[in-house]
Amino acid sequence: MDNKTLNDIATSIFGVYPELRRLVHEAFDRQEIKLTRTQQIVLMTMANAGVLSMSELATRINTSNEQATRAVSQLISLGFMERFQNERNHRIVNIALTNDADEYLNKVRETATYLLAHPLIESDDERCQKYARDLESLRSYFK
Repeated sequence: MDNKTLNDIATSIFGVYPELRRLVHEAFDRQEIKLTRTQQIVLMTMANAGVLSMSELATRINTSNEQATRAVSQLISLGFMERFQNERNHRIVNIALTNDADEYLNKVRETATYLLAHPLIESDDERCQKYARDLESLRSYFK
């Protein structure tokens, strides 16, 4: 890609990021089970990664091993994650989401879909129109 295209993509990402972040967190906040922002980030990261070690997770979410371990422990107590030893190296602890976490994330996605769609459908607000243009621009770049 040329520099102009990359600049356009970056501009669109900066345009939609604050609104998307707010709406995704609101989708989590509307769920029956309340999670911290760190726990939300852990679930979203794990949903895309599959299985990770604790240190890989901490690196991906840009936090300390201690904070990642604390968030994962809380998610394990909720039944959303499981720990198990790495088959190749038993000193490494791997983590993965459970089916309960998948169901929870599906509810979050449904809520996020509703929240993302309605402001664009129901509003003539310039901010929403710019948001829709930025999303469409990103969509066209990643087809």
